[in-house]
Amino acid sequence: MTSDTPTLAQLIDGMTGTAPRLTAHLTPSWMQGRTAFGGITAALALAAARKSLPDLPDLRSMQVAFLRPILQEVSFEVTLIRAGRTASFVQVDCISDDALGARITFVFGAARPSQVVHDYAPVPATPDPVSCVPLVRRSNAPSFFGNFDATIIEGDQLISGSDRPELIVWSRLTETEGVSTEVALICNADSMPPAAMTTFTERAPISTITWSLDVARMPARTDWLWTRTTSKQAAEGYSVQDMELRDTDGSLVASAQQMVALFL
Repeated sequence: MTSDTPTLAQLIDGMTGTAPRLTAHLTPSWMQGRTAFGGITAALALAAARKSLPDLPDLRSMQVAFLRPILQEVSFEVTLIRAGRTASFVQVDCISDDALGARITFVFGAARPSQVVHDYAPVPATPDPVSCVPLVRRSNAPSFFGNFDATIIEGDQLISGSDRPELIVWSRLTETEGVSTEVALICNADSMPPAAMTTFTERAPISTITWSLDVARMPARTDWLWTRTTSKQAAEGYSVQDMELRDTDGSLVASAQQMVALFL
């Protein structure tokens, strides 16, 4: 990609400042209207945490609160809250335009022996991504969509007036070279619009308020991500959304939940 459309790896490499405060310089290609795409904010925050605390173990969980719009320059202030025997908690404050735009808590934990091993979630059918119907991208779609490929496995298109607020999709970053698997996962995990948008009959603004993600296992490689996203309930201008994320072999990668504001 060009300097006008930097890849995720280029954004990470281009961070300035000194740990534990690092600053990223986004371009319009990573924006969602007047704010930065939530996935890029969280992915860069994770990269900042790794740069500031390089000895952290594996990523296990993440909780995000999006407080206000994040502009094209955003600083990440990394704080180690607690380093325990089981888990380490790291807070990353995302500062933009001299205000707190998002607060993210990451939980890291090393693998340890356990007698409890099971994979109870049934493995769904995972057809070849290229055989699926492309997700419709309207000309007025958010700019960040250009950084991803996406196809629909099951469900209706966005803004189709559907009575089913659910999508099952394949998605992937178009440029993954130089990006760690975990950072790519976090960026991609937020790339799909809210499932409630299948029920829309006209375009309307949406805004993610909170996002929680728990990691079951890291994908074997940075590739297509199978995602089932379901609006479990929508009323009073808010949608509660569940998400299930899987690797190309059908194995569970993570589960997530979002609270989304709907302005329709």
